[in-house]
Amino acid sequence: MDIKLIDRILALGNIMGYARMAHIETNVDLCVSAWNQGAQKMFGHSENEALGHFLDKLIPVDKETLIQCTRAGTMSISLGNEQGQKIKCDITYAPILSLQAEKLGIALLAINISEKTQLKQRKQQIEEIFGVAPIGMYHVNLDGKITMVNSEYAWMLGFESSDAVLNHVKDFKTQVFFDQEKAKEFMFNIFEADQIISFRCRLKKKDNSYLWALCYAKTTQNKFGRIDGFNGFSVDISATVRTEQALEKANKQLKILSGIDGLTQIPNRRKFDEYLASEWGRHIREKNHLSVIMCDIDFFKYYNDTYGHQAGDECLQQVARAIHDSSCRSSDLIARYGGEEFVLILPNTDMKGAKVVAERVRTSVKNLKIDHKSSTINQYVTLSLGIAATIKGQNTSAKSLVALADKALYEAKEGGRNQSIGKTLNNI
Repeated sequence: MDIKLIDRILALGNIMGYARMAHIETNVDLCVSAWNQGAQKMFGHSENEALGHFLDKLIPVDKETLIQCTRAGTMSISLGNEQGQKIKCDITYAPILSLQAEKLGIALLAINISEKTQLKQRKQQIEEIFGVAPIGMYHVNLDGKITMVNSEYAWMLGFESSDAVLNHVKDFKTQVFFDQEKAKEFMFNIFEADQIISFRCRLKKKDNSYLWALCYAKTTQNKFGRIDGFNGFSVDISATVRTEQALEKANKQLKILSGIDGLTQIPNRRKFDEYLASEWGRHIREKNHLSVIMCDIDFFKYYNDTYGHQAGDECLQQVARAIHDSSCRSSDLIARYGGEEFVLILPNTDMKGAKVVAERVRTSVKNLKIDHKSSTINQYVTLSLGIAATIKGQNTSAKSLVALADKALYEAKEGGRNQSIGKTLNNI
């Protein structure tokens, strides 16, 4: 909620505090939490005497009706004032709701209808409040035309005045909603349920842009008790939605980053584990092939000792890029498994195909021609690779596949390095 809206809410609170009509608020148990000067004058109790006391002990209201109310309503009461005069009041009440539509209490406006002059004054006060309320207010008739609108609603929609809205908007459903599916939903709900609470949608502005709004509405009735339209209330929540969207985007980016190795900028061990679990499940369901290749830079410890850790990091980055570029399919995954170890997941790939990829990877790294004078097998940086492949309908586990690839890698290193060894996973 922005500062402008907060200021207007405070202004509305000040007006209600000094208004001559009685404005009362209670919690869900009917314990008074707000009691303005109008209530003090009308019912004879000061604010200090009223706050913290149950409303039905102060004035003769229908306690059960108020406690159980879920929508706006009216009631009339009669009582004697301090001068012994009989006065009659009309009370409009409505639940106070959070943005999550949780009932927080009851709000009441009481008008002394004993004299017509008082009624006229109260009407003027309502109009004044209507004009300065920090939320958009309007009335729509059964023909779909806005017949009454306050300044806040006009400004929300990008108009300079209330009259401009009345002159421009001829059809509420098609001209006010940015998304017509939402318009249909809103109109159906208001006449089906008589009220709408916390309806989140986009409203169309005069320049055809949009704002996000939280909308409320309640049907109105004519003197014969027939529905003649509805009153609507809208709060601009665009800033809140932008914050939510930015947070969602940040969370997605964070999730992506949490699966990326910081040094090599390829997927990390965590991402590898997630993807392997997913592809293993697909392998079981679809009974297709699945292969894993584990790679290890030969004599990398000697490389670090000879050239330093900074050069070692640069070497890892170059090797990672070469392995990544050697993997041609979007479904393949290359990840840094740990230290100088890399791993590839090759979905729907048998041993023959995996060996082709492994050789392409080995050759690509060798062709980088990264000097490695401490290597005992080649003047350049080389890779040893272990391949593990399933057969269709494999009934073992992803863990077994990785363990077999690791075993094959060990044999490739023991057998002279700079080569690949393949093993097929047998059913257990």
